[in-house]
This record gives sequence, structure tokens and C-alpha cells, in this order.
Amino acid sequence: MTTSPPGREEPVASPPFALRPEVEADAPFRLALFGVSRGAAWEQVPLPADMLARIMEQQFHAQTQGYRVTFPNARLEIVTVDGAPVGRLATDRDARSVHLVDIALVPERRGQGIGEAILRTLMDEATAAGTPLTLQVARDNLGAQRLYHRLGFVLAEANDTHLSLRWSATAAATA
Repeated sequence: MTTSPPGREEPVASPPFALRPEVEADAPFRLALFGVSRGAAWEQVPLPADMLARIMEQQFHAQTQGYRVTFPNARLEIVTVDGAPVGRLATDRDARSVHLVDIALVPERRGQGIGEAILRTLMDEATAAGTPLTLQVARDNLGAQRLYHRLGFVLAEANDTHLSLRWSATAAATA
């Protein structure tokens, strides 16, 4: 067994992941993922379960349509581990940036390095393209914010509900 020198952590191998294009048959998985991504506060809403389910489905369809309108050229993918779907990735690319539109993992796969591995892959892509990697994160998603800041993302803009973050190889190299 080897040990790392003090102050240096050994790299943790992340589970291998693969990306495949979303297909219509993924809609039930995506809806379930959307639901578990809403957080515990959603479950506290004082409405009957069937009504909450209908509202969740309406919000899911609104998000799907909103992404199609706002990001018509987005790459919509399912994240898999060992062939099983564990998440969703939506990205949009243009000459100005690689933009992370949405990333979500099932709760039992969070904290295992998959999200970080995906982000590092996108960071490599942005570096190769000579563009920044940009994203928005909800102000109340503190876990994701910690990850993004640890990877070197910086605040670009903020509004009442979201933070716009930016990462660039140039800025990261000078930090």
C-alpha cells in the first residue's frame, strides 16, 4: 500500500461513464430523474400526490420544450455506467463557449466522481476549442456550487435564483 505525502491526496478513480444520445424511450427515466432532482422541499408541498405528480410532469415538459427553444442545437445525452442510465447531460456549443445546460445524476450515484469526471471532460473539450466552459447553477444548489468552485469556475453573473459561472483554461492556469 502506498501513501501520499502530507497535503497531497491520491487520485480517486471515478467510475467509468459513457454518454449516448437521448431517445424518446428515455422520457420515463428523464421524468423520474427530473423529479428526484427537485429536492426534498418539493415533497413538503401540501398537495395530494397525484396533483404533485401532474405538476411535476408539466414542469418536466416545460423544461424539455424550453431547452429545445433556447438551445436548438444542444446535445442531449444520457449518462450511463455499465450500460445503465444514471443521469442526463445537456450541452450547447458555439464559437464562443461550451455551455453546460443541464447535468443531473440519480441520487445513489452522486458523490462518486461521475459529475466531476463529466465536467473535466467538458473542460478538456473547451480547452481544445479555445473557449470557456459556462453554466448556470441554482443559488440553493450548494453541493454543485462547491464542486464547480473547487474545479476553478468563477462567478460571471448572478440573479435572484441562479449564478452564472465560467471556467477557462487561461484563467485556471493563472490562478
